[in-house]
Amino acid sequence: MKIETSLDWAEVKSKLISQISKVDYHPDFSKMVANISKLVDELSILEVNARRINKTTYTQPKVDEINKAIDHLEKLLLIAQLMN
Repeated sequence: MKIETSLDWAEVKSKLISQISKVDYHPDFSKMVANISKLVDELSILEVNARRINKTTYTQPKVDEINKAIDHLEKLLLIAQLMN
């Protein structure tokens, strides 16, 4: 799962939460989702600035950081599912 804008986060977040509910280690994974949500909040602020200055590449580093965090969480969830 990946996002391109902050608006994509709602769908990705619901998918991650449904995956988290299937494993035993809820608190740590839920904290990770909350931390990614904070990054998405920062991204939305950057997107407003990017629209104002007409520079769409302004947000790309933050999008890459968020996608990396999502990928890491997905891998951890896969490991947790395999351990069950």
